[in-house]
Amino acid sequence: MTSTSTSNETSAARDFRRPLEGVKVVEACSYISGPFCAQMLADLGADVIKVEPPSGDPYRNFGHSWEGVGTVWTNSNRGKDSVVLDLKSPDDLAKFKNLLRDADIYIENWRPHVSASLGLGFDQVSELNPRIVQLSITGYGPDGVLAKEPAFDALIQGRTGLLSYEAAGGEPRATNTFLADKVSAVFAAQMALSGLISRDRLQQAVHLETSMLDIIAYYNFPDMFHNQTFVDDTAAATLAPQPVLATRDGYMVLSPVSGKQLSRTLDAIGHPEWKDELKEIKDRKEMTHTFFERVAGPLKLKTTAEWLERFRELDVPAGPVNEPHAHFSDPQVIHNELYSELQTPAGAVRAIRYPARFNGHLLKPGKPAPRLGEGNGHRLAEFESAK
Repeated sequence: MTSTSTSNETSAARDFRRPLEGVKVVEACSYISGPFCAQMLADLGADVIKVEPPSGDPYRNFGHSWEGVGTVWTNSNRGKDSVVLDLKSPDDLAKFKNLLRDADIYIENWRPHVSASLGLGFDQVSELNPRIVQLSITGYGPDGVLAKEPAFDALIQGRTGLLSYEAAGGEPRATNTFLADKVSAVFAAQMALSGLISRDRLQQAVHLETSMLDIIAYYNFPDMFHNQTFVDDTAAATLAPQPVLATRDGYMVLSPVSGKQLSRTLDAIGHPEWKDELKEIKDRKEMTHTFFERVAGPLKLKTTAEWLERFRELDVPAGPVNEPHAHFSDPQVIHNELYSELQTPAGAVRAIRYPARFNGHLLKPGKPAPRLGEGNGHRLAEFESAK
């Protein structure tokens, strides 16, 4: 029975196809939003061709690098082929258009006027390929007063109010992660997939236009604008910041939401007598601040591990504040098989899998980010032979 089960599992794994296998994507993007979007499609099984200028995507050399390879770029371009084309050259532009002729999805994140100047607007592209889904990602939108301005992550965070909101009355400061770029990539991937469905229903090419401004406003709205949802609401913000609390050997986060969880937290730290006093505070925000002020003192008396064990016993939502490197040794991360190692000319790289299981199958990363132009030979061979 054991051998039969193993055989079936092996057969199922061998026969499994990623959901986007057979979908061809042409990506002409730089920085993070477009490339990370295309990487998600590659993780889902799409055949992604990244078209770069002769100097390469500018992000190849951005920030931290290893053996001359930019790591942020590496983490946003896995699973693709790289084709180098100078789109200012008529010959290379013709090669690029040839790549689009049988593509399912075309992603670009140029400023709005660039596509038109190259003859790659939607009207021209849909003539080349009546079944293409063109996804245009801009900073602020295809038109309007800001359309031609450069857009970067911190600029979007600032313009959408996110920086001031996160400051909670203090000095605004951009996050240390490229939140606007990465969130935009997630929404863009969702849009690309919806574009495929729309194309097949309508039996025609589809143009999807989005902007980082639009996406981050949409992302912010559910909770950040809680006190401005109703037009006539003039109340001050009521959501209290989530504090990080010190323990004897580090920091932790507590997230009790219900009355029962608040009560259990006070039981866990040995101060059930505070419950009646907190119940008397009718303003929710004031009560939350007072609760965390009271809890902060006792938490310093024990280690994070000791408190986590105690809170787990009473079903109180709590977690550690790990250093980034500690994330890799988190037992749940290991259990979920989130990371794999891929071999590259510069050495082994750590790569994260797509965060979903398909009928129990994990979509582990297949190949690392490409060397500049490594796909020119086989990707352009058909065009060269037809000349």
